[in-house]
Amino acid sequence: LDLDKKGGIVRKSECYKTGEILGMGKNDVDEALKYFEKVGLLLHYPDDVPDLVFTKVDSLISRLSRLITASFITPGRCVTAPYKRLREKGLFNKSLLPTIFEDLYESREELSDDEFLKILECLKISVLVGDGDYFLPSVLSLEPPVDD
Repeated sequence: LDLDKKGGIVRKSECYKTGEILGMGKNDVDEALKYFEKVGLLLHYPDDVPDLVFTKVDSLISRLSRLITASFITPGRCVTAPYKRLREKGLFNKSLLPTIFEDLYESREELSDDEFLKILECLKISVLVGDGDYFLPSVLSLEPPVDD
């Protein structure tokens, strides 16, 4: 199991295969994952995204920072409606993610956009507000809106 090649994102099925090589059953692997999460060595959300195990949080943090940074693009450069909507209302939908994560295509195979959105919900960073729209309050300005 080459964790560097996988960007620190591992499928639970791969954990089971590695556990099998080590003579561990599925229950043993599940308990080991719980333990390693408890001591802070990995992230695993078995109730929400059961198939993913993060051995490094870099990939997740990189995606989150790109999403937040996308809302702070200077107004002159932020001409498309989805970016403007993100910046002004804190709203976005899944269709914006391929643009933001364009150069992460290879690693997007390890973490799908749907899984990323589910993790944002698990961490209470974003919430689904309907019709595929997500609310990301961290991108909103602390200043009241200025009328044009």
